[in-house]
Amino acid sequence: MLKRFSGLILYLLITVFVVTIYLDQPEILGRWEMAIYDQMFKLRGKQDITDDVQIVSIDDVSVAGQNKWPWNRDKVAELIDEISAQNPKVIYLGMYFGDDKTQDSEGYTSILAKALKDAGNVVLPYRHSAAYYTDSDFAFPDYVRRNGYTQFDDPSKFEDYPPLTANTIYPPSQPLAEAAMGLGFAGVDFDADRYIRADPLILGYTREYLPSVPFVVAQGYFSTKQSDISINIGESIVVGPREIPLDDRGRMRINYNGPERTFDFVSALDVLNGTVGKKEFSGKIVLISYTGPGTIDLYSTPVAQAMYGIEITANTVENIIHNNFLKSLGPAGSVNFLVILLIGAFSAVILPRISLMYRFVALGMSLFVIANLSFVLFTNYDIITQAFYPLIQIVFFIIVAPMMKLPHVSVNEEEEDDEIDYDALLAGTPIGGTRTQVVTPPSNAAPLDATVPQNLPGPGREEEASVATMQLGTDKNGLPVGSTNFGRYQVLEAIGQGAMGMVYKGLDPAIDRPVALKTIRLDNIVNSDEMHELKIRLDREAKAAGQLSHPNIVTIYDVGEEQSMQYIAMEFLDGQTLEELIESKQHWNYKTLCKLMIQICEALDFAHERGIVHRDIKPANIMMLDNDRVKVMDFGIARLAQSNMTQSGVALGTPNYISPEQLKGQGIDRRSDIFSLGVVFYELLTEQKPFKGDTISALIYSILHTSPPSPSEINLDVPRIFDKIVAKALAKDPDLRFQTSREMADILRKLI
Repeated sequence: MLKRFSGLILYLLITVFVVTIYLDQPEILGRWEMAIYDQMFKLRGKQDITDDVQIVSIDDVSVAGQNKWPWNRDKVAELIDEISAQNPKVIYLGMYFGDDKTQDSEGYTSILAKALKDAGNVVLPYRHSAAYYTDSDFAFPDYVRRNGYTQFDDPSKFEDYPPLTANTIYPPSQPLAEAAMGLGFAGVDFDADRYIRADPLILGYTREYLPSVPFVVAQGYFSTKQSDISINIGESIVVGPREIPLDDRGRMRINYNGPERTFDFVSALDVLNGTVGKKEFSGKIVLISYTGPGTIDLYSTPVAQAMYGIEITANTVENIIHNNFLKSLGPAGSVNFLVILLIGAFSAVILPRISLMYRFVALGMSLFVIANLSFVLFTNYDIITQAFYPLIQIVFFIIVAPMMKLPHVSVNEEEEDDEIDYDALLAGTPIGGTRTQVVTPPSNAAPLDATVPQNLPGPGREEEASVATMQLGTDKNGLPVGSTNFGRYQVLEAIGQGAMGMVYKGLDPAIDRPVALKTIRLDNIVNSDEMHELKIRLDREAKAAGQLSHPNIVTIYDVGEEQSMQYIAMEFLDGQTLEELIESKQHWNYKTLCKLMIQICEALDFAHERGIVHRDIKPANIMMLDNDRVKVMDFGIARLAQSNMTQSGVALGTPNYISPEQLKGQGIDRRSDIFSLGVVFYELLTEQKPFKGDTISALIYSILHTSPPSPSEINLDVPRIFDKIVAKALAKDPDLRFQTSREMADILRKLI
């Protein structure tokens, strides 16, 4: 009887499990859900938007035209006057103007304050420092409080739905703040993966709410009075004719209209020179921001890896003024919960009664319909269905579908409970009239492990490792004394020396293939007690690296032993290392350089996805072949060298390419390789290393605590976009770097 309902029970248990993880929302699944959310933005593409939100960019040309940055405040005032003359609806001046005695004494602050007052519609930002709570007794200036909100529909909701909170704010200079139409806080709120998907519209401070810049801009656009604004914590904010949906942290999900540069950028220099049309800004919202050299106001979003902060603000403002919000299907979470239950009930009742083929058809169609319906609702109606968990539920059902047997149609219920004799089945005994044939291998068949090389080093095989004998020294030509073979490989000539031994050109006589033979002198690295363990580790590391079959990674063929000298046989390359090319003062075409870096990124990404971190990315480990092809070398060897070359007299070399977390002895992951790759990129662009020091200690201090000059400051021909790429790769905090080398490669592809 229990067996009759086994399918029903299994599907219901899976449904309960999915409901449980849906309510718990584990972080790893949350990241997958956000990845699907991001992909839908990319598939949707660029949206058609009106031009009533304009960005005035103080870009490279604007800075060069004025021959300085930062500008004095009178020059900013001139820009405000030019824009204000065209009667825009609201102007947002996206720069911070704190107290500055020099600007005050020269009269520049007064000039800017007059320009703001004459315009009458300028919004200024201010900074804040985040905290988990605020000091309720600390007062802040009235010229900031005039934009605050203290009247709530239910004050207890402040604690139930705590918004982004600050413990300190840094308002603009008082004359400027009082002359502005309004003040708003500027800042972003990262998701767990450092992406920006929502914009906080309110800031909790001293038990009051302060509005964000987009909030104040929208308030000015709709000419909404302070008293007409309604804040319903955890649900929405009403500004003029707009009810803005909020999450439980006071954030609005941003409905991105497209990738970077979706909004029109107007150069500030064109505005100052009067080359912009006389009615270009009439009745519009104008957002002013600095995007010139050295800006760090770049963030990862679902639609772009590096988007200016002012573009995020533009998307938020556009969403508000055009009622272009992302919406949920029904009350938050309830529809999704109901869908999970309906899928579970349908599957539990119907699927155990139909054949396996029809189960797969039904579940496959359900998967297809839900995925496509979610995409259609998102792209056409801006509705987020949160279909991730129902899709997981269906995937689980597909996995267990073959486990369910059709119920037997039988008069005698005891027949339904008869069990197959699996022991008899395995022994080959006929069951139920069906003969089971047991196949035995012929007597002359090869053993199952016949393909396993028998000459690999390991316990009990030291004497079989080679028939050749050799001394551990080398002759005047660099060849090993007393031997011309490493295992089956013939040693032809010495071609270099690494940190752990010599490198030879060799030949595999079995297939007449040239190979590179890298030797590792274990007796110089560890004592005899540790030798056996280190051999096993070397074998394991080499085998792991040998699994990396990629056009930009050197192929490892074999690993073996000659007395106390280990060797690795790998692909022989005819080319030059990047170290040699840098020393020869190679002049790079920047398109070629991008292609070179993309190949390295792809090699690293391939290895990283398989759990292998290189740990020693440097120019000497990157070979450039004909046709600008690149090969990354020494995967699997760097980890062994760094963890064991600790005895005195063994040179490790200078740590020019080592990441800060490696130097600190912290955990290492793929981002450590990205830092090292950033150093290599810097050196290719400038022919200089970014971190320097007269001693090892000074060099380590430089890596841990100093920021190098931008590549374009050293080489004026370097495009400034490379400065931003290098700066992100060399961030001291791994969370602020590119999180994968593929992200870096994608940006370089766009440049090409």
